[in-house]
Amino acid sequence: MFIDLHNHSLYSYDSNRKMEDIVLEAIEKRVDILGFSDHLDFNEGDPGNEYYNGCHQLKEFDSLKNKYSSKITLHLGIEASLEKSYEEKILNVFDKFPFSYKIMSAHFVKGTVISDWIKEIEKDADNIDDADYSPYFASLKSISQFKAFDILGHIDYYKKYSKFLRHDIIFEKHKKDYTEILKRIIGEGKTIEINSSGLRHKCREQFPSDSILALYKELGGRTVSTGSDSHSRGDVAFHFNEVYNIIENFDFKVYKPNKEKKCFP
Repeated sequence: MFIDLHNHSLYSYDSNRKMEDIVLEAIEKRVDILGFSDHLDFNEGDPGNEYYNGCHQLKEFDSLKNKYSSKITLHLGIEASLEKSYEEKILNVFDKFPFSYKIMSAHFVKGTVISDWIKEIEKDADNIDDADYSPYFASLKSISQFKAFDILGHIDYYKKYSKFLRHDIIFEKHKKDYTEILKRIIGEGKTIEINSSGLRHKCREQFPSDSILALYKELGGRTVSTGSDSHSRGDVAFHFNEVYNIIENFDFKVYKPNKEKKCFP
């Protein structure tokens, strides 16, 4: 059974995929449970600012859910970026729509989109060891303290944009930060995501790395959600055989969104 809860449609500013096309691809790839998690952003100056149209999406989602009910289980989720300045706006959207689950992700650092932020802190290759990644972890900590979500998305997302494959070094340097964040996630009954999109990028590994997953397990983490972060044709359930092998190796349970928020082996 494959569950892919991280997919972006034309209701995200950075995807032009029709929801029905995503559903058909998921059925073709034998996905059993598919979730839409379009972007919810309120960062001024960003192209995704207030782009999301939940009213239109909900109407289309209900139609697709009925049309394909015999072939696949569909869920409507959301992926939100968090900054303190627009926390209330996020909560208003959460209250307005019947999302099965909510993913919170660090897409911005101090109001700057993470791709630009990484480029800035890594611009001096000769002094890369002095690069300060701590603001990213401050963003993650802020998210982990937010109550109204279910899944912490792609926790080491900086890997996507980093020019330097120093992820193990960064992990060791910020292990205390990861520990604090993961303890809070576990303690509040939330989960983290294994996101296969990293396998499409330069880092060539899933988000998060095995080191982070091992720490999560050591701290008492038992469940993970699974997502491809699809934006384009061919990305749904990307490398999910590999993802599910990782899950089996760590003996995690897979998060399944429903009213009871149960998990299954």
